[in-house]
Amino acid sequence: MELHRNGTNEINGGSKLGLLKKLFHKKNTDEMNFSSIKTHEMALELYQKNILALLYIVPLKFGGEDESNNILYVPQEIVNLKQRYDDVAEKLLLKGNGARYICTPEYKNKSFVPSALHIMVTGETRFTQTIKIW
Repeated sequence: MELHRNGTNEINGGSKLGLLKKLFHKKNTDEMNFSSIKTHEMALELYQKNILALLYIVPLKFGGEDESNNILYVPQEIVNLKQRYDDVAEKLLLKGNGARYICTPEYKNKSFVPSALHIMVTGETRFTQTIKIW
C-alpha cells in the first residue's frame, strides 16, 4: 500500500450537503468552496459540528493507520462515495498479482479540505477514479 498526502463524480442530494450549501451560500455542489478552511483546527471544528466527516486516505482495512497523516475532513457524501470505490478496489486487491492501492488528495490554494481524491489500483487489473469534492 502507498500513502500520498499532498473528479469525476458529482454528488447531489443529502441533508448534510444541503447544510453545506447553506453554509457556503452556494446553489450546487460545483460551486462549493472550502478555500477559507485553511487549518486543521478549522476543519476539525466543522467535523465536530457534523458539517464535515472523517475520511481515511488509505482505509484501515487496507493497512492505513489511524493517524493524522491518513485523515482528511470532507462532506459525508464523499466518505460514502469513496467507500463504494474502496469496495471495488478491495476486490481487485484480494486477487493479488502485485496490486497496489493509491489514494492521492488534490488541493486548491491553501485549503485544508481537498478539492478531489484520485483513487487507483495498479497491477494486472487497473482501476482509477477521481472524486470531485469542490
